Order: sequence, then C-alpha cells, then structure tokens
Amino acid sequence: MDSKYSNSNLHKFNNPEVVIEGWYWALQSRELKPGKAKGVRLSGKDLAIFRTESGEVVAMDAFCPHRGAHLGGGTVEGDALRCYYHHWKFDRNGDCVDVPCLKRAPNTGVNTYPVEDHFGLIWVWVGQGEPHALPSIPDLDGEEVEVTFARPYVKNCHPNIVMSDAIDVQHFRSVHRIPGDILDLDGKQVNDHTLHYANVAGVPEESLIGRLIGMFYKEQLTYSLCYWNGSSGSVTVGPDFQRFHIIYANRLGENGTSEGQVVLLTKRKKTKLGRLYGKTLLAATRIVSDYFANGDTPQFNTIKFDFKNPIKDDKTILQFINHVENSPVADWGFSKPSNVKKINVKPVSEAEEASQGEALCTAS
Repeated sequence: MDSKYSNSNLHKFNNPEVVIEGWYWALQSRELKPGKAKGVRLSGKDLAIFRTESGEVVAMDAFCPHRGAHLGGGTVEGDALRCYYHHWKFDRNGDCVDVPCLKRAPNTGVNTYPVEDHFGLIWVWVGQGEPHALPSIPDLDGEEVEVTFARPYVKNCHPNIVMSDAIDVQHFRSVHRIPGDILDLDGKQVNDHTLHYANVAGVPEESLIGRLIGMFYKEQLTYSLCYWNGSSGSVTVGPDFQRFHIIYANRLGENGTSEGQVVLLTKRKKTKLGRLYGKTLLAATRIVSDYFANGDTPQFNTIKFDFKNPIKDDKTILQFINHVENSPVADWGFSKPSNVKKINVKPVSEAEEASQGEALCTAS
C-alpha cells in the first residue's frame, strides 16, 4: 500500500497544477530600468511588469482588454503604461485612463498585483489575501545587503522537490560525503507561509575533523534554512566569524519544472576595504553554492518523486510535505484561469457615440 506521502495521496506537494500563495520572483531588479516594461510568465500567468519613471515597479495582467495585445511591449509614460497596438493607456492601478480616439476612456482595465523590489529581485505577490511579510534571512534582518547572482537555472522537477533537497540529511552523507553526525535539523513552522530549520547537532569531538571544525564554532555547525511558500528559501552556512547567505528562489515553470534564480548576499560594508572584502566574500559564496548545486543536478533531471518508504532521517522532508499540504492555494495561472476585467462589448447608440466624442483613430 502506498504511504500517505506518495504522489497518489498528496494534493498540493509536487502538484504542477497548484500554486501556493506567497511571494515569487519575477526578474532581477537590474533588468528593469526606469521607464521600461517587460513581459514575464510567472507560474502560468502572463504579466506585464514596468518601472515608472520615478522608479516604482508595477505588475499587471499582460493582455490589453481591447484586442489582447501584450502590454509588456508597451511604452511607459510617467506612472502609466501605454499599449503599443492601439495606444490605450493604463495607470498603476490597472485602470484605462486614456484612449487617443476617445474623449473619455472606457470603464475597463487589467488586474494589478502587489510587487516589491527586494534582495535584488522583483517579487510579485501571488494570492487573494493581504500580502504577508517579504522573504527574509534571519541573520540579515534590518541590514543593508550587497547582492550578486549565480546563473539562473531550470530543473526538470517541481520546486518542492528542489527545496526538499537542502533538508535531506541522508544525501549530505551519500552525495557530499559530509559526516552524518554533524547535522540534525530541527524544523519549526513560523506561519502559514514560512518554515525554519536549524542544525541542533553538536560538533563531534571524537574525530580529528570534528575537532578541527569545532575550532570555528562555539556550539553546533551553522546550517540554517528559511523556506517560503514551499518553493523558495534561504540557506545560511559558515563559521561563527563569517556566514554565507544564499537564496534559492524558485517558481513553477511549464510542465512542472522549476525556474530558479540563485541570489548571493552579504552585509553591506561602509568602507572601501569593507566593500572589497564583501566582493571577495560573495565570490566565495558562489563557490559554496556551485558545489552543492552541481552535485545535486543529476537527480533533479531524472527524479520521479513517489515517497513510499520514509525512514527516521526523513523527518525534515515529512514536515516540509505536511507544511505544503496545509498551505493556502492561490487563484493563479496553473491553479485557475486568469481573471481579466471585461469590457462591455454591447453596441453603443449614436447618441452615446456622440457623447464620447469618438473620432477616427490615428496613431500618435
């Protein structure tokens, strides 16, 4: 008989037709200059994201409610976006505020979504309720950070599977040859969207490698993870005097794949020497990230998740699965069809047409 953690008994975990409510990365902040717009497909929904001339970021449904042109190809005007096709203009709230051939714009528009510029990424809130707190790294709360990026990736498995890898204690022994007795992850649910893991195992003093490692840690080896909406999370590792911080931001791609962005972070220093040290530290963080990512890539490309025989060491993964299974689901992309405000297509009378001052439409 299948265990309750096999695919046949799960509703949300590893489900390519479900998007868990939360913040998801859309693109790198530096990719969107003031006065520019881009099209982004985020977990089954097409968005037009633009940065106003004053620097604010706006995310809205991609397709113009007139003829369906993609607004990502439009032109930013102040704090609004004008469709390139027929020049209908939409403000930051998604409302149509101008049509060149009409004195009064029609009562229509597109949906907009909460968006934040955070940790070097533009994040879009995917959900029905009020957005919860932005993703955070406990060690860096309240700090200004320096950010750089490793290469974006696409993995041939669901984001839930990608994230479960970092809490799989067994694979640290088998794949990465890390002694099994220096990791014992304790998981705590922070809220509906956030799960935190911390290593509680003491550094063993019986072996030479244990005594060497112990010189750099007052207590246990630091391995801390903070997971958000089952798809993204931060990893903090390193000795007491210097920690390495990595974010693995994932979103659900086509055919159940993971579209990921690796963010490398460190606390921003104020002096020139400090900034040079920060750059060196980020380069070292990239080496740490690449080591673990490269070792795990083969299984991401071939895995067919069906968890039928959990053992004691799988306690962290079981907790993660239960967390995802109890998370709220968003009305979004792969979960449900997009909702677009509809324009009233009922023919207007001659009197109504005259009152709108409709004229021949000309490009401007």
